[in-house]
Amino acid sequence: MGKRRNTKLGTEGVEMESGGMMRWLLTYADMLTLLFALFVILYSMSVVDETKVRALAMALGQAFGLTGQVSVLSAGATTDSQPVTMPESQLNLTSTKEKIQKWILQKKLERDVKVRFDERGLVISLMTDKVLFNSGRAELLPQTREILSDIAELLKAQTNPIIVEGHTDDSPITKSSIKSKYSDNWDLSTARAVSVLKYLIRKGVAPDRLSAAGYGEFRPLVPNIDDITRAKNRRIDIVMLKADLINDKSMESRQLPLPSDVKTKQQIEKENLETITY
Repeated sequence: MGKRRNTKLGTEGVEMESGGMMRWLLTYADMLTLLFALFVILYSMSVVDETKVRALAMALGQAFGLTGQVSVLSAGATTDSQPVTMPESQLNLTSTKEKIQKWILQKKLERDVKVRFDERGLVISLMTDKVLFNSGRAELLPQTREILSDIAELLKAQTNPIIVEGHTDDSPITKSSIKSKYSDNWDLSTARAVSVLKYLIRKGVAPDRLSAAGYGEFRPLVPNIDDITRAKNRRIDIVMLKADLINDKSMESRQLPLPSDVKTKQQIEKENLETITY
């Protein structure tokens, strides 16, 4: 009898333990389902989309009994996907960069000519040492004319405004023969930029697209540490500006009132005077 009682109790213990395990697994499965749903929502919101976020907020508002909200379906129904387009000016700059890179490889000018994009547009950097000018000079070398002629042919096909910028290193001008003509690096960098600009004009680039600037040693590409870094900073940058940048600047200049107009308007408002027309 005792053995039977023990066996019966043992069986009941096994049955009770099995029932508890099943309830625990159900709770665990519910938790995993909720976590999965949470991570799905977080993943869907990782890419910020203002329309989707607004629709989600409205849907949550409805779920919590808030009135005056639209559903996810109605919000999604009014959303039209717009194709991503690139401005024509940017396409022109990209095409020009590809042509220049191909030309650099054909002419084996990898060490002398660099091309890159920055916030202003497309920048073509030409090293000055023994490529464009002799040391301390602003007269173009014979081999420079061939390089600039090829670049001019590529620039003529576009309409973007162009800035020719002259740059030097931080070494001061000490030779009396050079100092008599260029008092400092400002003068030398500006003279070099103007020389390149005039040659581009002679090769057919429209003058109204061109401007020149000299920055001396104050806009280096790399710190002036040794002869190698200084050579990298001695350069001419031909910058093809983004057309939309020019349009934005001209629009801002038209919209901004003159200081005198603002002052006059403030004075009239302060003194409550009436304008007199003649």
